Amino acid sequence: MALTHDVNFLASSQLVVLGWGNSGERAGQKRLKRLHDGGYLDRFRPINERGSAEWNYRLSSLGWSALVEQGRAPGDRAYTPTAIASISYTEHDLQLASLVLHIAQETAGGQEALLDRMPFTWKGPRSGRIDTDSDEEFACSPAAELPVGTQLHREGSRQGYLEPDATLIGRSGDDTWAVLIEYDRTERPHKQIDRLRRYDHWLLSGWRWGHFAEHSIPPSVIFLTARERPLRRLIETADRTFEAWHGHEHAGPREGTHPARQRVVFTSRQRVLAGDWTMERTPGLPPELREDFRVCSPRSIDFNLPALFAGSDVDRRTTERAAS
Repeated sequence: MALTHDVNFLASSQLVVLGWGNSGERAGQKRLKRLHDGGYLDRFRPINERGSAEWNYRLSSLGWSALVEQGRAPGDRAYTPTAIASISYTEHDLQLASLVLHIAQETAGGQEALLDRMPFTWKGPRSGRIDTDSDEEFACSPAAELPVGTQLHREGSRQGYLEPDATLIGRSGDDTWAVLIEYDRTERPHKQIDRLRRYDHWLLSGWRWGHFAEHSIPPSVIFLTARERPLRRLIETADRTFEAWHGHEHAGPREGTHPARQRVVFTSRQRVLAGDWTMERTPGLPPELREDFRVCSPRSIDFNLPALFAGSDVDRRTTERAAS
């Protein structure tokens, strides 16, 4: 119920995999019906001309009250169930959930209930929201510290809150790292420009002052498109947008570090579901610093998420090098 609240919507099949495993469909369906009949979950399903579609669930107001009573939700906040204004909106959340569960199953394996075997902490847009104007202080890991004399050049980036569609936090020994996922189904890259600018600013400096500063590895960001076709245009848009960099006080942008160009990768939902972990990055330098500013040649890397979250130090270091 707490996870359903955090990610807005989950389909019955997704909840069954989480709570009962692949062999527990009947038991899971019975429990979900009890939760619905008791008023803790709301459910709906789209009209299907060829039989009944599966039920999709969201937390009800009564379910929220139960979470508060159990200490699983803050009691000082109000809760209004997510409105179902468009089935397209709910499809965004359900498709994203299927991707996260796909990654978790590829990593954890097995047929048992997935909720207690999740290889990472899964945060939805509610608990994963990043407020950049917080005064709270956190310990700073070596990864978050900049060398003395480093100057930040924010250029066209802008400060602002971020609300990743999903945040996956992995741990292995003393190491902690995060992968933030943005899922774009619009196929209109220009709608992502403001978000890209905010990530450009946050990856330059913002993450170093929040709770991500405690992580031993800088965060990575994945922009997912629903299909392969709009991926190229999104990368080209990001290439024109990412401008922030840092470097020694006497260094120029060509000698500096451009964090967003290193830490943001792009792929499609089609690739992930096919098990293809090849992802793309923007060129290392902004267009105006390249020989031909009109040419955008993305760099392909192997960003294997199941290997990253499997807990294997060898696999994790390999993926870390690929993203740095």
